[in-house]
Amino acid sequence: MAGDLVVGMLYNLLLPLLLLTASSFRYNGLSVVYFLFLLILPLLPNPSLVTMRGQTGHFLRLIICTSLTFLTLQSFMQIPFSYIPPDVSGHWEDVLYHLGIVRFSSVDPGNVVRLLAPDIGLLFSSLFVLRLCNKRLHSSDISLIVSWVWQEAETSETESEEGSDTEGSSFDSSDQTTVPVDSGPPQFVQKLIVFAAGLKLLLSAIMNTAGKVVVTVLLGLAGITLPSLTSGVYFGVFLGLVWWWVFSRSISMLLFSSLCVMMAIFSGGHLLALYLYQLPLSQQLVPPDDVYARVFGMTGVIRTNSSDRNILSLHPHVSWPDFINPLVLLLLYYTLIALLHKWVHITEEDAVDGEMCESPAESPDIPPSFSRVMCTSGDKQEPMILMTGNSWQEIHLNDLGSLLGGAGYTNCYPPPQYEDKDSPSHV
Repeated sequence: MAGDLVVGMLYNLLLPLLLLTASSFRYNGLSVVYFLFLLILPLLPNPSLVTMRGQTGHFLRLIICTSLTFLTLQSFMQIPFSYIPPDVSGHWEDVLYHLGIVRFSSVDPGNVVRLLAPDIGLLFSSLFVLRLCNKRLHSSDISLIVSWVWQEAETSETESEEGSDTEGSSFDSSDQTTVPVDSGPPQFVQKLIVFAAGLKLLLSAIMNTAGKVVVTVLLGLAGITLPSLTSGVYFGVFLGLVWWWVFSRSISMLLFSSLCVMMAIFSGGHLLALYLYQLPLSQQLVPPDDVYARVFGMTGVIRTNSSDRNILSLHPHVSWPDFINPLVLLLLYYTLIALLHKWVHITEEDAVDGEMCESPAESPDIPPSFSRVMCTSGDKQEPMILMTGNSWQEIHLNDLGSLLGGAGYTNCYPPPQYEDKDSPSHV
């Protein structure tokens, strides 16, 4: 329980914050890759022993390899930069600048740290998250196996003691083995785990009982935070849902989940467009004062100094809605994906339960008037008795045996036929 909780906090809370921080430290082609990782992260399943060998484990390794590649590329490109002067490189240095490869000899030490910090920090933090997730998952699995073994051992000892007591033999209490108790984590760690477990339970209860309401409220906030043509889509969907509920109409799960899928795609594309507009090349092509940029809600927050392109600053017209709007959109995107994951999981559980309720030995040749009584034997479920709605006297013994054998009931035998004076005779 504690291991799964720690892994969930690392993957669902720490890793998105790290990717968001790495995307905010610099704005170039390399940081766009990290922002794409931030959008892909909620689409993957949570870490487990199975998913860490599959998509989730491959995704964490991809982040590590990407950050290592970017760090190596920036360090390696300083070698040709030291031999090629800036006036000779020409336009190639501008292209490399927009991609994220910068000449460090023309940058002050503070900006060098800012440019390298996302790659270094994400490399070591992703490696730490990967190793800790694997360690916690394996340790929790081993602890479950050990506890099961101890339970089996205690059960067998209890049974042997009960059997020896019935035979009149007694055991000395000094011969009993004591299980060593491992010392738990520190008290503040236990309090933190309890707080995180309570918070997770609260959020899960809110998503289960009021998931549609949470999505509707977030759509309304995304529509009114920064009014524009794109935010009008969120506000229009919000008004449609509210008026639909005002007239006491219900929305089916299929319709609402389809709406959530469309809004997740739209919000993800909106977030990517907002981030791409913060790049210097995008603001050179479409200035922030352009009417089309303001109509579509493309607000320029980050400004690049024309004299020194490696220094970042803010536009003078920026206000607090410009900072809140991307955060609300990101929260809406993550909430939609989490809600869709939960609904898919519930649907799969219902499908599995429906398959388990069905009998494994069904055959179209069995008459509809027959019902089965299942008997569990070991790990298999075997049909043992076949009963009909009519009385046993109305069926011939040979016909009943042919029905049992034809339906695949190998462990079933026709009941013995008793002679009775009141029973009708069969010809």
